[in-house]
Amino acid sequence: MFPKKTLIMSFLNCRRVNTVYMFAYCAVYQCVDSSQDEYGTAAYKMVELDDKLGGTAVQHREVQGKESTLFQKYFGNHLTYLEGGVESGFHHVECSAAEPHLYKIKGTRKSDTLRLTQEPVRRNSLNTGDVFVLTAGEEAVWIWVGKESNQDEQAKGVEVAQAFCKKGNVIVLNQGVNDNEKEATEFWAFLPGKVAVLGPIKKSVRVQAADEKDNKSRAFVPVLFQIPEQTGGKLRKVATAKKQPVGPTRDMQYLLPRSTLQSKHGYLLDTGFHIFVWLGSQAPTICKANAMPQAHMYFSSFRRPLLPLTVVKERQETDLFQERFHEAGSAGCACVLM
Repeated sequence: MFPKKTLIMSFLNCRRVNTVYMFAYCAVYQCVDSSQDEYGTAAYKMVELDDKLGGTAVQHREVQGKESTLFQKYFGNHLTYLEGGVESGFHHVECSAAEPHLYKIKGTRKSDTLRLTQEPVRRNSLNTGDVFVLTAGEEAVWIWVGKESNQDEQAKGVEVAQAFCKKGNVIVLNQGVNDNEKEATEFWAFLPGKVAVLGPIKKSVRVQAADEKDNKSRAFVPVLFQIPEQTGGKLRKVATAKKQPVGPTRDMQYLLPRSTLQSKHGYLLDTGFHIFVWLGSQAPTICKANAMPQAHMYFSSFRRPLLPLTVVKERQETDLFQERFHEAGSAGCACVLM
């Protein structure tokens, strides 16, 4: 892999779709130092490649350092980053060290409040009642388990940490057990106990107390946006999920009406833990071209953490996508990547 480039990749997988067994996997691979114009061009070229593959490809956005498990399998689980690549007329950004990210997992499944949020990389972002995942590269992933966190947070934290860890093992730190400064030196180096406030003046910061709001924290309500069909357009919110009874036990879950999805448009769905882009069978080409760039801008514009992203097409929806709607149709084939 070349860290200064944005790459387009296509793979063929054998997978049954009715009686047809050929399936295409298509990915935009965004390297850490690829520029905005490279990414935009690659996204547009993805649409052209999809057309050449007969519209059968499911599109994914992969980011260097956060590659999905399935993507890594195509490289024998051994990705190597190399300097270089073919120079072009694009404007390039110089290489820089990977920025550490800190994620908080909070809530419970029972109260439907379990959610993931990105936090400032500071010691006082931590609290004793939640679980946190610190990522500082594919080989440096820690999960810090607050002593008052619940089992749902801990289980989800392990899942999130494993999705980020591409080499080696996730380092599990339990508060008060194996997380002291001497045992977890590297972890605390990213979260120092003193921070600069004004020139040479520093103040002490520490782990915060639990807020005891796991069952009261506001659940993320899935939201649906329509993708613009003109250059320079913005996402437009068209629906917010409402609680509906599901299954024989009539559990209440946030669902969207399937009728909201119209074949002539494209949509972006944020479930709270996954981003989906749905493309209608009659969606214009510009809508398909806008899909990846709009999803990319969504993360920053709405201050959302870097979530898994999957593009699905009408009548090729995944089960994970379908279950977010009532009046859902039959599921087709696609790959969902973490």
